[in-house]
Amino acid sequence: MRNTDDFYRILEPGKVHFDYGPVSMVLSAGADGEPLTDLCCGAFEAIDAALREITDSLPILRLYAPRIPPAVLKGLPRRMLDSVLAAGDPLMTPMAAVAGAVADAAADWLFARGADQVLANNGGDIALRLGPGKSVKLGIVSSLARGDIDQTLAVAEADGIGGVATSGLGGRSFTRGIAQGLTAFARSGVLADALATRLANASFIPSPRIYTGKAGILDPGSDIADLEVVIGMDRLSSEEVRRSLDQVRDEALRQKQRGNLLALRASVQGEIFTLDLPGTNL
Repeated sequence: MRNTDDFYRILEPGKVHFDYGPVSMVLSAGADGEPLTDLCCGAFEAIDAALREITDSLPILRLYAPRIPPAVLKGLPRRMLDSVLAAGDPLMTPMAAVAGAVADAAADWLFARGADQVLANNGGDIALRLGPGKSVKLGIVSSLARGDIDQTLAVAEADGIGGVATSGLGGRSFTRGIAQGLTAFARSGVLADALATRLANASFIPSPRIYTGKAGILDPGSDIADLEVVIGMDRLSSEEVRRSLDQVRDEALRQKQRGNLLALRASVQGEIFTLDLPGTNL
């Protein structure tokens, strides 16, 4: 019988780091201002169940979303599919939303057991669950490659934000775009994750200064093995940067009109575009 204590480490009261299979997640939870350390540790149950559920459907989840009959999936895998379909990119698989989905599962588990201030950070893809009047501070990065926080926001329960996800060049996953840090805010982690991928992809522009390669050559196990992904770029012209951010803006406005996207922050070579960011700079 395995010892679940091997998979987590208490960082401070009410804050626990899980390192379990593909998951590297920091969970924070409290109720009425009191830290819920033991409850955070118990969330291993939710993380383990989520991974098992996803693993059982993995061959289907690695297909492009439009090819999947929705009825063949249920539970968390179905929510992954629905989020990617809502994002509207036919060349995305439900695995584009996997980190946000697992973060949602952990956050929901904690919230259902009495926590009123929950933050589940799964490698930068975040699920929030906030009770009335509660808020959290979040750090935003302009460059995933550097990883430095350069803006801090306050997100309140009244904002309706349940998920925050960041995608871009230099991150953990392949990207088909050139945004170096694109953060999407949505009502759930799984939808924010799908939207961050979709909007980061929208930043791509043709340019001899941008270098691409087949995802399958870079990683034979990739779920988008047949697609070109960005592997690097030189300094772009100001006009190229503007075109890239204009494309992100146009797609963000479409997603907002559809009711998917709540807010956005995108960066391309130091130029920033924002849309309806919550809170204030702190």
